Amino acid sequence: MATNFLYNFVRQYNITRPLFIGYLIGFALILYFTFFTIFGQKGLFELSHLKKKIENKEISKQELQNKMQAKKNMVEGMNINSLDVDLVDEESRKVLGYVGKNEVVIYKDNNQKKQ
Repeated sequence: MATNFLYNFVRQYNITRPLFIGYLIGFALILYFTFFTIFGQKGLFELSHLKKKIENKEISKQELQNKMQAKKNMVEGMNINSLDVDLVDEESRKVLGYVGKNEVVIYKDNNQKKQ
C-alpha cells in the first residue's frame, strides 16, 4: 500500500530517480537529527535531567554553606578577643565531658532490654 502510494506520487509529480534519492536522504537526515536532538546524549531529555541535578547540587551547596557559617560563628565566639564564656563552657562539657561541682550525671544504658 505504501509502495503503491509512493509509486503513484513519483509518477504524478514526475520525480527522477536521483531527485527521489536526494529527497529520501534529506528526509532520513531530518529524522536522524530530530531524534538525537530529543533523545540523544546532548538532547532535551538529558538537558532536563542535568537541570534537576544542578538544582539538587545547589540545595546541597546552600546547606553546606549554612553549616560552614555556623562553624565560623562558633569559632569567632571562641576567639580570645571576643570570648563567649557560655559557648566555651557548653563546648567543653559536650566535647570533653566536663561537669560542674554541684552537678549530677545520669547515664542512660541503651543496651538494656525492656521487660
